[in-house]
Amino acid sequence: MMSIVLLFSLTLAGQDPNLPPPLTLRELEKEIGEDLPDQQVTLSQCLAVAMENQPRIQAAMASLRAAEAARRGIYSLRGIARLSPDLKIRREQADHGVEVAQAVLDQETEDTRYAVRRAYLTAVYAGIQAERLTKLVKALDMAREDKGLAGIIIEEFAGVGTRLRMAKAKARNNQAVAQVGRLKARFLLLEEMGGKSALGFLPEPADSVLPKPAVSLTLQEFESLVAEHRGERRLAREGREIASLELEAQRRALPFRLISNSFASFAGNNAPPVPTPERGGEYRPGAINLEMPSNFGGPKRDRVDRAAALAERAKLTENTTRNLTNLESRVTYLNYRETERRIQADKAAIGEARLIFNRVTRNPMTYLDGLLLGDSVGLLVEYEELRLKRALIAVEMMRETCGFLEIPFIQPSPDEADTSIGG
Repeated sequence: MMSIVLLFSLTLAGQDPNLPPPLTLRELEKEIGEDLPDQQVTLSQCLAVAMENQPRIQAAMASLRAAEAARRGIYSLRGIARLSPDLKIRREQADHGVEVAQAVLDQETEDTRYAVRRAYLTAVYAGIQAERLTKLVKALDMAREDKGLAGIIIEEFAGVGTRLRMAKAKARNNQAVAQVGRLKARFLLLEEMGGKSALGFLPEPADSVLPKPAVSLTLQEFESLVAEHRGERRLAREGREIASLELEAQRRALPFRLISNSFASFAGNNAPPVPTPERGGEYRPGAINLEMPSNFGGPKRDRVDRAAALAERAKLTENTTRNLTNLESRVTYLNYRETERRIQADKAAIGEARLIFNRVTRNPMTYLDGLLLGDSVGLLVEYEELRLKRALIAVEMMRETCGFLEIPFIQPSPDEADTSIGG
């Protein structure tokens, strides 16, 4: 009889004595983090450190210095070079080249801010989920402590035991995802801040509550900010100007030359794709990218025709960039408003789920609680995911305006933020 009770208990606990125990979180952290010490940091501190140490920003700054050096070189030409018929155009192109490099730097800086904010908020969210799910697992483990074997058997026949085990399995699964997910988010935050060699510690978010973004602008206002400031839009505008000037330069080139250099031979043409590659899982059409060879060969008429075709292509690049970024900004804005509505719609149900958890924590589980507990677990997890999604969409909106839209983050109201499950 004792062996049957022991087997029954192990089955209820979901344990397999033949499998080795998994690594603890601390052991996992030591294994992949090479004993990096933890250090608590705020979001503003993370952003400041990333601005100083992120290699992508430093690379964009180096590209800007190179573009400025190229402009100085073209402006400082002396002697017979000053007689070149296209010198004035090359200088104008060099000015636009510096603007291209500045746009890349500005957008790379904002992309880094986006990545830091995303990693930080994800770590906060995962920490909240891990803590609540740990409390939930403990409450579920204690739910049948004082019922005895007879009471447990009765509940098994009533279906409560099955529901309880399903809820416990789901809670433990979500707990593992949240705990490891938080660790992954912290290491992502480490890399976005410059990497372990630059920091020497593993960042630990100081916040324990997911903030609420306060978005008050309209779609038209958002689109206006995107049109004026987004880095890809600026790149497309400058690319069109450079290509248009190249056409004029080829028209002024000496007719007897069989090879005529382009602006790309004086300054790099290494701007990123416009728009940048799609983030997330939603479909977005591909972009047309700027094209310019380092030189134009053949008779002057053919060189001019080729430059004209590339100038037309640059105009199309600007058009498709405008269309794609407009589409992205509208989708982002609508996603934010949709998430807001879903959070508001779930508030009442979240209150009911909280009541169920508190009742289970303080009193013996009833048959009705056993039926509803699994759904309540899923609802609480999904609700927190919605709150994270809303925060991340707000961060994306700031990124799409290259930081010119500053969205304040405030403390959420108690009825929204409190999804605790008791003691």
